[in-house]
Amino acid sequence: MTALLAAVLIILLLAVLLTAGILLDIYTGIKVKRPTLPKGPFRTGMNRLRYFTNGRDLFNDMQESIENARSHVHLSFFIFKTDDVGNRWLDLLKKKAGEGIEVRLMVDYLNSGDIRKKRAELTRAGVQIAFSGRPGFPFTFYYLNRRNHRKIAVIDGHTAFFGGFNVSREYIGNKAETGSWHDNHLRVEGESVADLQRLFLEDWRLSAGRPADSSAFFPAPTKGPSQLALIATSGKQIEDIFAERFMAARSSIMIGSPYFIPSPGLMNVLLGCLNRGVELTILLPMKKDHPFVKPASYLYLRPLVEKGARVYHFYQGFYHSKVFVVDRRLCYTGTANFDRRSFFWNDELSGFTEDPALIRSVLDQFDKEIREESVAVTLKAIRERSPLEKLKSAGSGWLSPFL
Repeated sequence: MTALLAAVLIILLLAVLLTAGILLDIYTGIKVKRPTLPKGPFRTGMNRLRYFTNGRDLFNDMQESIENARSHVHLSFFIFKTDDVGNRWLDLLKKKAGEGIEVRLMVDYLNSGDIRKKRAELTRAGVQIAFSGRPGFPFTFYYLNRRNHRKIAVIDGHTAFFGGFNVSREYIGNKAETGSWHDNHLRVEGESVADLQRLFLEDWRLSAGRPADSSAFFPAPTKGPSQLALIATSGKQIEDIFAERFMAARSSIMIGSPYFIPSPGLMNVLLGCLNRGVELTILLPMKKDHPFVKPASYLYLRPLVEKGARVYHFYQGFYHSKVFVVDRRLCYTGTANFDRRSFFWNDELSGFTEDPALIRSVLDQFDKEIREESVAVTLKAIRERSPLEKLKSAGSGWLSPFL
């Protein structure tokens, strides 16, 4: 018994030391590396925009654009699985590379196991591969939290896409566990394509360790009717950008996100908006794809609902859109979730527009999802959650800085 107790104590001590070492690594990395992270400027251009919420429609449009490529195809995804959907993408990329088209595919290092297994095959076919967010040393655990969460596609320098969709069968609703997938993505044609191209090429240089330069990457742009302001962020700025937009609200704020873990600063802003009569509506998924995020979200939803916020859980599949609309006239869409991982850790891409047609599409979709496919999260329901669920929320709350 004494030996068993000693063994248990040793294991506990090792666990404590390991946890302390990881936290020290992260804390030191934040202190040393975060001040050196770049601050991105806003870049504004006039474009033709098309808003997608259905993965099949988006993938068909993207693949048609790739099929018609005459110069280059540049793709960056956070997740790219080599299931039946992903393999169709790879077959198309190999085909285009065989036609002499420059094809570059960049995937997050931690989510690229499938692609790494096929790297030799893809390279032989002429597809250039890079992996973003490789762990570094020192500050290994800090770097493990620093992910490139952007999803960008640029074809021939004329057409670009960005938003929330990755590549796998679940993103077209072909995965039983998640069901119908609700997300959003923008197709861009116009002046902002060059900005998305520059961002891709800089991410490629950092990930591949080599630049990619060609005058063909930047053909003369054509202006469109819709203004789009883009900003690329690297673990900073988003909190302030969102707060500034919300503080300017006069009548309404509508937020859609798969995760809801606001910072203390943003919580204060949202509570302040409610105090001055701004209507706040939040749409989140009922299903969860992370064990801690949904339980932790109740810690932030309760005070908002107590102040009059309307919160809904989407139950018809999985809700993955990243969007908000202020006063029904300013729309955000991009790659950043409403969580601290996007605010303080990830490399993200955010777009803002006041284009009436796009905002009308966003609001129509948002209203339909609430009206036909969601259930209200009432204060009574939050208060009457089981003791176990409340315990999960309390425990998950400790992890909020990493969620």
